[in-house]
Order: sequence, then structure tokens, then C-alpha cells
Amino acid sequence: MKKGVARLKVLYLVNFAGKAGIEKYVQNLTRLLPEAGGTPYFAYGVPGPLSEKLEEAGVPSLRLSLEWKNALRAARTLADYCRENGIDVIHAQCPRENVIALMAKKRLPGLRVVYTEHFTRRCGAAWRMLYRIFTPRDDRVIAVCNEGRDVLIANGCRPDKIQVIYNGIEPRAERPRSDKLRRELGLSEDVFVISCLARFDPEKDLDMLVRALARLKELTDRPFCCCVAGDGPLMEDIRGKIAAAGLEREMVLLGYRTDAADILASSDLYVCSSSRNEALSFAILEAMNSGLPLVVTDVGGNRDLAETQIVCGSVVPPGDAEAFAEAIAALMADGALREERSAAALRKVAERFDLNKLALSVFETYEETEK
Repeated sequence: MKKGVARLKVLYLVNFAGKAGIEKYVQNLTRLLPEAGGTPYFAYGVPGPLSEKLEEAGVPSLRLSLEWKNALRAARTLADYCRENGIDVIHAQCPRENVIALMAKKRLPGLRVVYTEHFTRRCGAAWRMLYRIFTPRDDRVIAVCNEGRDVLIANGCRPDKIQVIYNGIEPRAERPRSDKLRRELGLSEDVFVISCLARFDPEKDLDMLVRALARLKELTDRPFCCCVAGDGPLMEDIRGKIAAAGLEREMVLLGYRTDAADILASSDLYVCSSSRNEALSFAILEAMNSGLPLVVTDVGGNRDLAETQIVCGSVVPPGDAEAFAEAIAALMADGALREERSAAALRKVAERFDLNKLALSVFETYEETEK
């Protein structure tokens, strides 16, 4: 990372310090900010893997209640903490946290607030009103994909406040390979391995993935296995649908895993079946950085990842199991196309989604907002 960003103190604010994409975004920025000359702080409401990692890394951390009923108290606590520690910028990660940060800013003149919108969710009337009232007070609003910018505007955010800065990942020079997953599952070399990293939530539409794989089984004679790593409330429901479709060998639920890199390095293809609420998926970025061709639905930033400028995957309409199955079958049948898209995925990460360059762009917004 290039040096030169002013020595700023930046507090990263998120309610749930868990293990999803938002938390990875915060973890990356807190790790890289010192290399750019700044000092990170962290404030959160609900502890989890992220708060544990940042405390282990020595990032000063504040726990406080960020529930709506405690919003005024949280804003006072934040303002006092920022005053005591000389914090220049609060970087808020979700809408409620942004409102609380802006309330703290009102109590502490000179404090700046940058807000990153991680979702592509069109709000109802109440939230649109809050966006119209509060986001004009943000010093900068970051959208992590182009659709995110459009949705922010539709939700009431002023266009001149918004800057699109993609999520990023540290590029690999070449595609990693592993046989760990094949050995674990007893898969022979001729089995085509498909991977998916996803929580078992409604917006991930794993129901559609089950239907698509059932159709894929009709379209190809080649054996395949789709391995889904993740957990969530719908896991047992999806397991039942897999059994009902007779796909126990073709779709394996791995549960929550910490070896995503090995899973991806053991795979031939990556899929994302989401129906909504994707922004710029870290899971897809990790798959691209493992040199995997993609089959993804046309939601959020998926098209930016798979098709814009450099094509490394196929994009199909959300919910269209037939088109999804056909796109997978086409890549299974064409080794040359898979190799072409594999190389394109690695090149695209290096050219468009290099974490070091994109993080520096985020840090520069902190300086640009200085009054």
C-alpha cells in the first residue's frame, strides 16, 4: 500500500461484529489503515468473531448498545469517546449506525462521518424519509457497486454525496489448486466440483439452486457435486429439499467452515443464486481470486463482477433455475471456455478489485471530507 494518507484517527462503527461481508470489509480497512498512516478504532454493539479479532490485533474497541431505544445514549457515548481519543472520522457501516454516528457528529463539531452502504435494498417510506433527512449530513456516502449507487439515490440519498468504491481483495498471481475437499468427500477426479459460500437465508435463494441442480442432472451425464459452505436458519429446510429431489450426491451441505480457500481451490466453478440484497460479494471475489469461472444471478454487483469490462462468468436472471442450469452445463462441457474465464477472473481481480488500491481510495475520502 502506498503511503501518504494523513495521520487520521478513524472509528469503524458496526452493530454486529460477526463474520459476514461487512465485517470482512471493516477488518480489511482496520488492518490496512496503519500502513497508510492512520490509526483505527472500533465500536460495536453485539460481540462476535470480528470484535475478537480486532481486540487481538490491538485495535482500541468500544462496546455500546446500538439499539434504537438507546440511540441518544449511544450518540452521546460515541461523541464523548471521539472527543477523548481525538478521533477525526466515524466510518459507519449500516443505516442505523449511520444515524447514530450523525447524531454524535451534531454533539461534536468537526467530527466527520463517512457511511458505506453494503446493501442493494430499496427501502419503505419510513426509511426513505430517514435517508432524506440524515444522509445530506454525511461527509461522504460510499456505494460498493453501481447498483448500490442507484438504490441509494432511489432511497433518498443525494447523488453528489455518493462515491462508488468497490470491495476488494489482495490479488493472487496464479490459480491455487487443492484436492483437500475431494479427499474429504471421496470424490473421484472425474467429478465436476461446484462451490457456493452462502448463509442459509431467504435472499440467497438456495431453493432455486436445488431446482437448478435437479435440472442440471437432466442436462449432463457428467457427475458433479455442488458443495455449499455456510450456516443459517434455512439449512435443514434446504437439506429436506435436496433429499426430496434425490440430489444427496450432487449437493452437499458442508456447514460453517473456516477453510474457504481450500474449498475454492478444490473447485471447478463457483455459483451464486441470490435473489436480492447482494452488493459486491466478498465470496464471489474470493472465488475469482481462486481463478474460478462464475455463474451468478443478476442482482446487486454480480454483473460488475462477472461481466462488466472483463467477462469471467455468466449472469442469469434471479429465480431462473432453467437458465442457471444451462449456464453451468455450458461451462461443464467447454474446458477451453473455463480456462479462458479462469484467467479472466484472476486478471480482473488484479486490474479492478485490488484491495490495496481500493482501500486507499476509501482512506482518501476521509481526507477529502476534512474541513
